[in-house]
Amino acid sequence: MIRAAVLFFPKNPTSALKRAAEALASGLRTQGAQVDLIDGTKTRDFKLTGCHYIAVGADVRSLFKGTLPAELAPGLANGGIITGKRSFAFVSGGAGSAKTLLKLMKALEHEGMIVRYSEVLTKPEDASAIGQRLKLD
Repeated sequence: MIRAAVLFFPKNPTSALKRAAEALASGLRTQGAQVDLIDGTKTRDFKLTGCHYIAVGADVRSLFKGTLPAELAPGLANGGIITGKRSFAFVSGGAGSAKTLLKLMKALEHEGMIVRYSEVLTKPEDASAIGQRLKLD
């Protein structure tokens, strides 16, 4: 069985990113994967070593700078062995999403992850559809 994780870093508890992450996890489960949904702003001691596939998402924090959450880098560094893991990078839709997505992909690649796909998610339905068709193996 494939083990996957959806790690997300929302600005606030009612963020569209949280709904997208939940829908993505649901889509991944339809493929038969065991999925852990992790809010990186609340959980500090998550381990990603046993995961085969990791989806990482962030909210847009600034319009032009593409600022990433402060918890992202330490979370990935302390998340266990993630070098060589296949990953999916996603951000919530809105102004500044392209720059944020680019910086997120660079951050994941800096940790040694292989970014196989990236997307700006505007609706939970899109996230669920992507989760159903991502190639996990």
